[in-house]
Amino acid sequence: MKKRIQNLVTLSLTLLFFNFATNAQWSGQKVFENIDDTKNYTTLELASMDPNLSTFVNLVNLSGLTPSMLMTDEHTVFIPTNDAFRDISIERFSELTNPGNKTELMEFVKYHIMPTKNMKVDFKDDQVMTGPSPDEITVTRDTYDNVFIGGAKIIRSDIEASNGIIHIVNDIIVPNRSIFMID
Repeated sequence: MKKRIQNLVTLSLTLLFFNFATNAQWSGQKVFENIDDTKNYTTLELASMDPNLSTFVNLVNLSGLTPSMLMTDEHTVFIPTNDAFRDISIERFSELTNPGNKTELMEFVKYHIMPTKNMKVDFKDDQVMTGPSPDEITVTRDTYDNVFIGGAKIIRSDIEASNGIIHIVNDIIVPNRSIFMID
């Protein structure tokens, strides 16, 4: 009975987060516009200030990586908008948020964080980034200077925080996925 209640609570939270993510429509252009100096806040504090980034912030909190993000200097975080989570199936989202899959959620969140500070201009076409896992995350630049990280397009770049850089992306980052450009 206790396991059933836990599963029901997990499913309810998953549906709540998923519903919020699918109802959000946001381009990322007005992010942090009411904040005088973004350098006065950490990357996670800034992300927490914008309701259109709440799904990712909630996943960071559920993963247990919040203290690491608050205390780590010189990192880059690619934050998917709530709308970016639209393409994740309810089953996949439920799997990620299941308390028994915390390791998988941590890995998912880590795909969105680089341990170095990188501005958009630092990313090169056909670059490959490696993280804590053996998976590779590809970087692609198109002829219009758009940058794609693991298939996710940077829609707002170079937001400086006290401990790193934020790039807002329009999709979740998936290792071994790239966007092939035809010139």
